[in-house]
Amino acid sequence: MAYYPILMDLEGKRVLVVGGGGVAERKVRTLLEFGAEVDVVSRELSPSLEALAAEGHVRHVGREFEPAHLEGAVLVVAATDDAGANRRVSAACRKQGVPVNAVDQPADCTFIVPAVVRRGDLLLAVSTSGRSPALARAVREELETRFGPEYADFLALMGSVREEVIARGEDQKANQAVFEALVRSGLLEAVREKDWTSAAGILAEVLGTTWHEADVLSRLENGERRTSWR
Repeated sequence: MAYYPILMDLEGKRVLVVGGGGVAERKVRTLLEFGAEVDVVSRELSPSLEALAAEGHVRHVGREFEPAHLEGAVLVVAATDDAGANRRVSAACRKQGVPVNAVDQPADCTFIVPAVVRRGDLLLAVSTSGRSPALARAVREELETRFGPEYADFLALMGSVREEVIARGEDQKANQAVFEALVRSGLLEAVREKDWTSAAGILAEVLGTTWHEADVLSRLENGERRTSWR
């Protein structure tokens, strides 16, 4: 089966996780990183999930799954150690039209979760359409070595620059030329080497404005605050 790739905004959205063990905990933590409001249904919670619930980061809304738990959820993760229970969750979700992922049960999924590499706002997703999760992990590990933390800094800087360029009021074609020039310049290499003087020089040349090392560092600091993980 071929899956349609999509990225979903979960900021402030309700997500239901059914299960309270180690697998469910990993799913919950990832969902929290992307801003979801997570409800958990499980007879028991792992110590870490209990702590998250006690601190108010997640809500423990029940011991046994009921279809009523789906109300308001934009998606569901069934992560119990009982394949039959996961299948029942999946059936209820399908009936109500709620996207569901049943961990390690592709036939009971309406969406699957790719292997992910995240560098700030850069998100690289790898999927084998469920045929070989092991290969997806191997490719992810390869990408992790190829795309280092400099990409997070570079995108934070580019996001700040983009706002300023658009604010000039030039047409889209002119703006695109600027963005392409920055991506193809030595700016990424300068950021990788933390050579802020060179980065400022490149920005000044391409943008036609005055840039100093302190300006670059200030933009990076502001960008990191906007895109930091929870």
